[in-house]
Amino acid sequence: MRRALCFGLALSLVSISCGSGGSPAADDDDTPDSGPGDGDGDGGDAGGGPCAPGTRGCAGIDRQWECQVVAGAPTRVETACGAYAYCTADRCEPGCLDECALGETRTNGGATQVCGLYAESSGGFVTPGDGMHDLARRHLAWIRAHHLANGYIANTLFTSQAYTAHAAYTGTVDAAEWTGVYLAAEALRARTTRSPDAIRGVEATIERIYQLFDITGQPGYMARIWAPLGGDPLLAALYDPADTSHFTTTFGGGPAFFHAWTSRDMYAGVALGLALAYDATTSEGHRAMVRTIAVDLARELVRDRVDVPVRLRYHLLGSWQTMDTTYDLRHVVLVPDEMVDGRIYIQVGSTDDPSDYGASELRGAREFVPDMRTVLGQTPGLGPLVPAIPRPGSALMLASFMELALHVTEGVPGFDADRAAIRAHYDAERSAWLAVMKQYAYHNEENCWTQYFGLTIAHHPLYALLHLTDDAAFAQELRSGVLAARMRPFVVDHHNPYFDYAAAGEGPAGLVPAAELAATTSQLAGFVAPPKAARPVDNRGAYPANASCPGQSTMAVSIADRVPQDFLWQHHPFRLTNEFVHREHVYPGTDYLIGYWLGRYHELVADDRPGTCTRWRT
Repeated sequence: MRRALCFGLALSLVSISCGSGGSPAADDDDTPDSGPGDGDGDGGDAGGGPCAPGTRGCAGIDRQWECQVVAGAPTRVETACGAYAYCTADRCEPGCLDECALGETRTNGGATQVCGLYAESSGGFVTPGDGMHDLARRHLAWIRAHHLANGYIANTLFTSQAYTAHAAYTGTVDAAEWTGVYLAAEALRARTTRSPDAIRGVEATIERIYQLFDITGQPGYMARIWAPLGGDPLLAALYDPADTSHFTTTFGGGPAFFHAWTSRDMYAGVALGLALAYDATTSEGHRAMVRTIAVDLARELVRDRVDVPVRLRYHLLGSWQTMDTTYDLRHVVLVPDEMVDGRIYIQVGSTDDPSDYGASELRGAREFVPDMRTVLGQTPGLGPLVPAIPRPGSALMLASFMELALHVTEGVPGFDADRAAIRAHYDAERSAWLAVMKQYAYHNEENCWTQYFGLTIAHHPLYALLHLTDDAAFAQELRSGVLAARMRPFVVDHHNPYFDYAAAGEGPAGLVPAAELAATTSQLAGFVAPPKAARPVDNRGAYPANASCPGQSTMAVSIADRVPQDFLWQHHPFRLTNEFVHREHVYPGTDYLIGYWLGRYHELVADDRPGTCTRWRT
């Protein structure tokens, strides 16, 4: 009986920590209007300290500098780029880079301007096409217009199939994860194209993610979403006073709430976005926000915490039992607001069904423990019975958090002590974490692909790790021992662009065969245009049925035929019918954006709309 309780407690902790139209058509001969400040640039600003006369560079996408002799001293002089000129190397040069999102409007000089697609070849505006690049532009525009709930990615319920008026936002429990993935997509776009619009998108999303940490008031503690309680009634409606995971506060100058009890997948998505975003902007203010998030989180996770009060509630011998004890903990973020009587609270099972481990609760901490035995082994009377409980996802996340903190503090004054502490901890633990990572397994392939999202959650930190690490030997171990040996076999021929492009871009050469990549890219081109509504889908008869898994096919359904989902790449590709039809319910195209820009960044997808860019026109 004690052994059964122990295993139940272990299973419960594993479960609860995982959590579970474009713009109007344009006339082809229209010419672009100048935007505010367009022209020959400003007269220049002198400053920046000593430099070598004649040297030059970029102070941002829209500013250049040149070292000139001013008052007898070499001085860095900055000037703004002129109209539709950009500094992408060491000086401003004319170019065609996206300035805005299709269909967006603004007022300039008393006139209303609309963002349209401009073609260099004709010198005028053209109608967006059906290709992959313009599809990405259309999904981006739709997201910005309809799927940002206080700046965070959400599903949207419309009042009608005209898709103009919003009735409610849904799916905000996962807003942090998908906002992180949206940031990753914008960062990949910025790094691939140097688009000013992409860079602004990166910086705006960094600000929103920073607020998820700032609003909680606890270092390393992130909310799922926050919103003001005054103003927009759709945002205020997200708050449920009966929901104990909702907390009210004052933030941004007024009353607000945040949704807490944040699961590890939220952190994984956010860390992925930050890992790519830091180098996508030159704004020191925004880099400082990323640095604060990363260092605060790493500081909390490397701390050794002694005698942390814990309350266990479990069902044994026909009744509920409570045990107050203490654990020595590391790799956790404590959340006092969620504690019960000042203790981390763990309930095994639900009150209605003690054996329902998936309904277990853990309050008062965010944990990223790579082997749960280090915690449960301290339980009085049960500790000796606890086996090793390796958690590869936690090991991947921990390593990605450490790499991020080290990356964003490299060469930055004032962080020597933090870097030393983080580096010492990482160096001491990384080998053990790698051994845990190499035990990754997806356990539901034979259970009709349930919890497929676990594969997506693992890909977030693995891609971030491979992108960030400068240790070639470690990267090779990740590529061969984790990605190729332990993760890739589960998703071969699933035609999941997120998995395929990540594996082809960062994995061992040839891991994804050329034919499989070509098929995935061809299918991605058939991704539904916005709005991505919960429309009827019935693929029965078009794909072979799986007798062992009702409602599923034995082969991956083509992307164009798949059931619409919130983030398509976290759902298995075998579903034949849509059991949730609600045409007014629309999902964001974040999945298309991360797939497309990941492919573009790694040069696996060609630009099918070269020489075009978005610009403002009257």
